[in-house]
Amino acid sequence: MDAIEYPLIRPDDLASEAWSAMGRQDSEEALRLWQALREHSPERSDGHIWPIQILWQNGNLDEAEAMAQKAFARFPDDPELLVQQAWVATSQQRWDVAAQRWAAVRSRAPERIEGYVWGARALWQSSLTDEAETVAAEGLKRFPADVRMMAEGAWVATARHDWPEAVRRWMPVHEAHPERLDGQVRTGQALRMVGRIDESEAMTIAALARHPDDAELLIEHVLTAAAREDWAAAVARIDEARDKGRDRQRIEQSLGPIEARIRAFAAGEALAASPSAASTAGASATTDDAIPPSALMLAFESLGERCDFGAVQRHFGVEPLGLLRFAWSRFDPLIAALEDRFGAVGTIEDTAFELYGDETILKMKTYDVIFHTFVYRIEQEPAEKREAFYQQQRRRLLFLKEKLIGDLEEPQKICIYSTDEYASDDHVARLFAALRAYGPNSLLFVRPARADRPAGTVETLEDGLYAGYFPGLTDFVAGNQPPFELWRQLCARTYQLAKTGASGNG
Repeated sequence: MDAIEYPLIRPDDLASEAWSAMGRQDSEEALRLWQALREHSPERSDGHIWPIQILWQNGNLDEAEAMAQKAFARFPDDPELLVQQAWVATSQQRWDVAAQRWAAVRSRAPERIEGYVWGARALWQSSLTDEAETVAAEGLKRFPADVRMMAEGAWVATARHDWPEAVRRWMPVHEAHPERLDGQVRTGQALRMVGRIDESEAMTIAALARHPDDAELLIEHVLTAAAREDWAAAVARIDEARDKGRDRQRIEQSLGPIEARIRAFAAGEALAASPSAASTAGASATTDDAIPPSALMLAFESLGERCDFGAVQRHFGVEPLGLLRFAWSRFDPLIAALEDRFGAVGTIEDTAFELYGDETILKMKTYDVIFHTFVYRIEQEPAEKREAFYQQQRRRLLFLKEKLIGDLEEPQKICIYSTDEYASDDHVARLFAALRAYGPNSLLFVRPARADRPAGTVETLEDGLYAGYFPGLTDFVAGNQPPFELWRQLCARTYQLAKTGASGNG
């Protein structure tokens, strides 16, 4: 009996056909051909590596990760495999893992620009902005004229909220490549953040003419109106963003937390402009009732001393993100933290995890600030889960720190601090000065009532600085709750004073 002869399989032909299938975006055929190559020539790395790219580009991330792990066991030093592994983690938005993998790419293949561009991206997305700056700077030395590297360096400045530097870095990107949408959006944002509102608006309007449904541009259009306190225009632009924007989720994520405040400001302007309202409304009724309580609560940013105002905001149905909203921040350490720009917050060496009852709490050693986590019995979890929790909490602190600094640099809220200790006006002025170092911030300092300043009184100490009076902080351990209506009155009266620029006692 004659032997059956099979046609000779040529590995190079299989690879060539697989590349052709990838070129025409026939993923199924390409995967089949790469599999055939793996089976016929398992020693060839291309049959193991390129299917990973097909899988992650098609969104099959778990399958891509599994294949990458198998390939890594066989080809641990292949630069292209390291790149594909990094792309998988990047696509999964596992930024800490992606940062490690892109670092491996830079070490093994320093000529690959992806290691610097996406390595910097993974680091700043992990709130490691100093490390991201280092990687971006190294990348710009190697690839000084590459727009991808230039843009990522600008992204790092944006992530650090270093707005003058962001303007300096985004401008060349936009000028050299005006078609880049991120250059248009982020240059406009940076200009707005340094107070160049007219330039920011002109750039945003020009970009919207070309991209009328882009969510980021529509959001920036709203924020430029808010920056010049044109609240009626801001409201109209919010409605326009919802009507035109193609990414509704992004619009809600960005504008949702501030919409109530913007609409409340617009309503307040309309009320002030109405002769009938001005002639018929009593002073205290107008002050207390002109803005809905939920919007009123969002107009304030808690700096401590304890959790009272955070609980008040929760009572009135709002849950804003705030670094110090549920923290214990004493006066002198708070000023030190402000003067230090909260530099130690979120660092491994400065973050302690302690138990208070069953709750895990965080402590910033340098500033003696204690934070609630509202997470209980974490010490009973496996070590791996505990460590993941600790990392998540440090990242959260870094994010909230940067948010607070950004909010102080572009003030749209009134800061509020309350204490049981009666502070003199000079004492209060110290905190006000620390806040004004960031920008034109306002402060409501709430201190214990006295005979000539009963609870509920608000007085203007100087432009932007207000003193309020209350019975004292709440003993939550004893099951007590803050005097919610009194807090609402304090906020409403301060808000009215801040909007009208009036002085006096209320």
